[in-house]
Amino acid sequence: MKKIFLILLISFCPIIFGQNGFFNKREIPVFRPNIHTEFLIYKLNDDYQMTYLYKIPYSRLVFEKVNDHFESQFELAIEVMNKENKIVKREFVKDKLLSFNFDETISHNKFLENFVTLYLPKDVYTFQIIFEDKLTNRQRPQPQIKISLEDSTKKYSPILIEKKIENGKYFIANFSGIIPFSRENFDLIFFPDKILTDNKYIIRIMQRDSVYLKQNIYPTTFGKPVFEKLNNKVALSFDSTFTLKGLIIKDINKNLFEGEYQLQIISDDGNEIDSSTLKVNWFTKPFSLNDVDFALEMISNIESENALDNLLKQNLSSEELLKKYWKSKDPTPQTSFNELMEVFYDRVDYAELNFRNLSGSSGAKSDRGKVYIQNGAPDRIDRGVNYDGKITETWYYENPKRVFVFVDRRGDGSFKLESQ
Repeated sequence: MKKIFLILLISFCPIIFGQNGFFNKREIPVFRPNIHTEFLIYKLNDDYQMTYLYKIPYSRLVFEKVNDHFESQFELAIEVMNKENKIVKREFVKDKLLSFNFDETISHNKFLENFVTLYLPKDVYTFQIIFEDKLTNRQRPQPQIKISLEDSTKKYSPILIEKKIENGKYFIANFSGIIPFSRENFDLIFFPDKILTDNKYIIRIMQRDSVYLKQNIYPTTFGKPVFEKLNNKVALSFDSTFTLKGLIIKDINKNLFEGEYQLQIISDDGNEIDSSTLKVNWFTKPFSLNDVDFALEMISNIESENALDNLLKQNLSSEELLKKYWKSKDPTPQTSFNELMEVFYDRVDYAELNFRNLSGSSGAKSDRGKVYIQNGAPDRIDRGVNYDGKITETWYYENPKRVFVFVDRRGDGSFKLESQ
């Protein structure tokens, strides 16, 4: 099994922190992965093309075992009312999902992705969307969405796309109109209302007075956006019968952190021709990072007491200390996302969730938690009973070869490291 091992920067020496009942008894948050939905709007002659995208984690769906596989059936209903509250459109989309792997059916990272496209004239509309699980017949009405399709409406929605292109088709990255803070980089197709084909444009992304991205881009001629399902994802191509010009902003999230930014489109004569607010969110952020002091304490798993003391003595806030420490360990300093930090705190989360004893003491501070944080998941775990009738757990790592033996001497899940 290939795994990432955190290099022990200095030989491990546990650091003694003051008593803190919150950390010992802290509640584990219930993680409910996001359902992502987004409306994309395009003005095509006299009508508007409205495309509703949805992306639902498998873990939010219901699956049932059927012979050698698992099935889920899902239906989306969308009802459109005009400003007189008259129903003018009603559409249904049905999905049937198959999986031969149980773990996949509870995955937060496997998704049902689909869309529905409507064509509407100018008016003010209310959209009622209902998700229905067809196995349980449970309906989940979504909050109503009111959209005004008038001359003042922005004519063309930007589209976030993955870097992968297949047969000239882009794959949609649906994050509810938000830019993800992640190790994966994305491009943004932006359609200014006024754009000239031969002109060069300056793209600038700012937060207060700081510039985080600046690119010089020539426009690309696209067409009418056409959406389709391809390899269980929503793909995008363009119909050249309608001319639409836009700008492809490469690696838009590469140097952005969580927060809000201003995107500016500037013509070569220095005039701003369009702007937009961008929001960046870390959707898969480890929950242990939401408590900055606890996140700092966890560094004791890979640093000596002396090194951590020197870090904490600096006259900086906890947030600044955490940022400074992990910036010094960033394997990809040319990007804003720190992969090593994510791996480390994902391990902290796993340990906190899985290695608590019956009294609720912190799993990340347990012996098993510390070994897991330092080494990752073992290649094999054997459970047994020793000569004293106590439950044992033996963890085996293949590369490098290491063995850890834990014993639950009190019978409450407090496994102590006996040998390694």
